[in-house]
Amino acid sequence: MQTATTLFVYYKIATEQHVTTLQLLRRMAETLKIQYRDLKIEMMQRPEVSSDGLETWMEVYRYPGGITSEMIAKIAMSAQESGLPLARKAEIFNPLV
Repeated sequence: MQTATTLFVYYKIATEQHVTTLQLLRRMAETLKIQYRDLKIEMMQRPEVSSDGLETWMEVYRYPGGITSEMIAKIAMSAQESGLPLARKAEIFNPLV
């Protein structure tokens, strides 16, 4: 059952964790793409760093036919297993009709 077309996941990391977190994120993405061959993942960050030294990161997931609830659960589990920040906020969006 399709629950979303696009999944957006965002969170904050300390600037000094940038390199380590990026390595974890890339490794997780590679693993997910093995299971979901046509999964498209965009990795983004806000251009500014907050006054308390935090970067805001965004992961955008797209899949032909939409991201399913199973995929959302798998992405969340993979992020936890990969050691990515746990305070991740996930939102789903569908195209306007």
